[in-house]
Parts: sequence; structure tokens; C-alpha cells
Amino acid sequence: MKTITPTFIVFIALLILPLALFAQAKSITSENYYAALKEAYSKTEKQIRKRVRVEKFYRYGNVTVTITNTTEYLPPDKSRWIHIEEKEGKVFKRFEEITIGNSIYRKEDNDDWVKRKDDRRTVMGVREDSTIEFFSEEAKIGKENFQVMVRKIINHNENSLDEDKIWINKKGLITKETSTTSNNELKIIASTVDTAYDYKIKPPKIEAPIK
Repeated sequence: MKTITPTFIVFIALLILPLALFAQAKSITSENYYAALKEAYSKTEKQIRKRVRVEKFYRYGNVTVTITNTTEYLPPDKSRWIHIEEKEGKVFKRFEEITIGNSIYRKEDNDDWVKRKDDRRTVMGVREDSTIEFFSEEAKIGKENFQVMVRKIINHNENSLDEDKIWINKKGLITKETSTTSNNELKIIASTVDTAYDYKIKPPKIEAPIK
């Protein structure tokens, strides 16, 4: 009789695990997807929180540029944002921005603070040659259960795949987000984004840096 080794058991488990996770995913409509996100973002925006977003760009499997955005939020209308761009382990660009109501104060590298108008725009669109699929999954990290909202965008002309995942906890708050852009056929990663939320921070002190 052939002996079943622990290594073999682990190998089988690794094969079964992705299937089990896939079985939990269910296809949903775009209306259900965006309605769930709207509710989650509405609850999240009311919380004192810190969000750290790390974006990495790859070339031939190596990281070329890393962009880190750290934002502290003090509802209802205050935030502090720090943007850092790194290449080969060295910082080559840094921004800091403070928002208080409709006023925005911005500082680039070692320059002075400048007050400017809120001219930011949020534009969301998908190319006509793309296919979008929406899913909802159940996930567990440690002892905590999450609803994971998944959006996959397949660009047929460029043969690329964008996969976005948003983790929502039992309280309806967003805890993390991930996004991966890759070549759909060769599975070559072009960029990744990992965002983590922290709701246990002390209320940040956010004041106007200039009058």
C-alpha cells in the first residue's frame, strides 16, 4: 500500500482550495454590484480612518515605480493626503494635500503651501471593446467574515485583464481593496494596487497650513 505523506496531503489541499473559493463566488448584476459599493462607501466615509494605497508598476516581472498614498480622514470634511513616488528605492516626487471643506492646500516637495480650488473630477469609464463581469464572494480572514465584491474587465483588443476586489466587513465598512492589471493570456502583471483601511487611529489634527 502506498503511504500518503504530509506533503501529498498539502498538495491536494492546495488544489482543492481554489476550487472551494471559486464555488463560493456568484455572478451578480452591475446594479447589485454598484448598489453594494455605494452603501459601503457611504458608511465608510462617516468613519475616522486612515487609508494606505500602494500602487506598483512592473516591467519584465520587476517593480519599476512604487506610488504610496496615505490619507487620514476626519469627517465630515477634513483630510490629509501624502503622495510619495519611488523609483529604485529613492523618492523622486512627493505631494502633501490638506482638504478642509471646499478649501484645498497643496505642497509639492519642499515648496511652500499653496491654496487652490477644488478642481478634481472623478471619471469612470470602460472601453467599448471590453467585457465586464461582476461577482460576489464570501471570504474569511482569521475569525472575521467578509463580503468581497469583484469586478473583472477584459479588454479584448489589448488582451488585458483588470480585476478589482473590495472587502466589506460585517459592519458594512470597507477594510481593503486590491486591483491587478495583467495580460489576460500570458498572465504578465503590469500593475497592482493594494489599499488597507485602519479605523482604530486617533482622531487626526487637521488644520489649514496657511491663511
